[in-house]
Amino acid sequence: MKAFYLKEILLLSQKEKSALSLTFDKRRTVIVGMNSTGKSCLMKSIYYTFGAQPHQLHPSWQDAEVVSIVRFTVDRVPYSMMKQGNFFTLFDSEGEVQFQSTKVSELGSVLAELFDFKIKLVNQKAEIVVPPPAYLFLPYYVDQDLGWAKNWSSFDRLYLPNPKSDLVSYHTGLRPNEFFEAKGEIKLIDEKIKVLSTEEKVVKGLLANLREKIAKTEFSVNIEEFQKELSDLLVVCEDLNTSQNKIKHDLAHHYNARISVDAQLEITRRALEETQEDYTYAVETLNDVVLCPSCGAEYDNSFAERFDMAQDEQKCLDLITELKEELVAIDNSISVVSEQFSNNNYIIHDIEKRLGVKKEEVKLKDLIASEGKREIKNMLEEEVALYTERLKEVLIEKKRYEDVMKDSEDKERKELINGKYLGYMSKFLIGLNVLSLKEKFYKAMTSTIKESGSAKPRALMAYYYSILHLAREYGSSAFCPIVIDAPNQQGQDKENLPLMLQFIVDNQPRESQLILAIEETHGIDFDAKMINLTHKRRLLDPEQLGVVAERMHPFLVKAANFSALQ
Repeated sequence: MKAFYLKEILLLSQKEKSALSLTFDKRRTVIVGMNSTGKSCLMKSIYYTFGAQPHQLHPSWQDAEVVSIVRFTVDRVPYSMMKQGNFFTLFDSEGEVQFQSTKVSELGSVLAELFDFKIKLVNQKAEIVVPPPAYLFLPYYVDQDLGWAKNWSSFDRLYLPNPKSDLVSYHTGLRPNEFFEAKGEIKLIDEKIKVLSTEEKVVKGLLANLREKIAKTEFSVNIEEFQKELSDLLVVCEDLNTSQNKIKHDLAHHYNARISVDAQLEITRRALEETQEDYTYAVETLNDVVLCPSCGAEYDNSFAERFDMAQDEQKCLDLITELKEELVAIDNSISVVSEQFSNNNYIIHDIEKRLGVKKEEVKLKDLIASEGKREIKNMLEEEVALYTERLKEVLIEKKRYEDVMKDSEDKERKELINGKYLGYMSKFLIGLNVLSLKEKFYKAMTSTIKESGSAKPRALMAYYYSILHLAREYGSSAFCPIVIDAPNQQGQDKENLPLMLQFIVDNQPRESQLILAIEETHGIDFDAKMINLTHKRRLLDPEQLGVVAERMHPFLVKAANFSALQ
């Protein structure tokens, strides 16, 4: 199991002229702050940077257009993840761009490889896909909005259908990667079987109908109907050709637009280089007072002039980001129109083949008249036999995947893990003073914890830690940092809230990283790095702008200059 630890988060808002830098202890960090000091925005920004959408990201935070960088390690190898606008950029240990995209699905595949998150799930289109990053982080994050109301619900946009059972089995180690890969393939095979069975039924119906008619009538060719069919096909083909000409015009327009934006991007990047050179020359070469060699006048090389140069540089960086986003949009349009063009070509080709076949039919009219009944009957019978053979092959393939699933099911291991889960739940519920929740309501790991009042957050806490301990012992993907936001929910009293906080500390899984956000310490010795947030309605600090902007600058420049074609 890989070790994944958070090291630092950098947040920068040029719009609000403020920033923040916070480092995390490898073992335990406690963030203390009253309501409206930005604890939740800080927590959510960690996952937002990794492409996992938290619930209810505050509108004012979104309006601030915050650029975020999270520094982290995987098996002691350092990485940095940056979110700027719609772009996600992953930097390697040398600070070089390893990956960049606006698509969470593409980011999910990269992070799945990095974190050994090998589970595959089936989407609404019956396609096997790598789950987005939120599915990796689900057991490790307790969101203050919904995390204390319902388990497995701390992220928004969990769009894959019914993934809970598979996720529980995967994260707790009940089933290995091979099981889920085979399960996904079986779901696809079932869809294929459904289609083949339907088509086979149609062909068998045609064959039965034809056999009935053959006994009563002779086969004949109606030339007038045949000519009409040919004329209809030609009209459709002509319409498609007209459509293709329009699509070609649209493609030319999109490619011209892309060339134009590429040129603008190159010009802006050159301007960025010139601005950087001017700023470096002003800072490192010129004195505070510059003497004009022509007239002898003196000019100030002050902070204000240098700050103006830095502002010009930032405008270039912002423009580069906008132009790259425009390129992505143009490329998406080109992809859509190109697909339309290919689809039309396929239809045109198919019609032309059908026209050729019809011409042959006319030439062989006499032969068809004498042999038509037998040939069509044989053709349908052969098609039925073909469907039968294809169904047989698909069922054999399904049986092979079913055997893989069966072989990967370890009954003893499953019983051991389920037994440990119940043991953890029983122990943790007692430790959290939840005495009314009966075992039948949490016996299955997939259970939705249904408790009422102030006991519900504590019951959920028992569930979360039970799952995390199992993931630590039996899971296969990287064990992620545990992030718990605002445990004081549903009116915890002065006895149960300190009990809950002490439980979180005392039962933290081994070799794990904990980041805990609370309003007060309640006299608990957390043995942790303590971070105090004191500013109401302001997480970012104007005084940190310069330092954070300087540290982010190399990442912003490299991200702006990165091209996927490099």
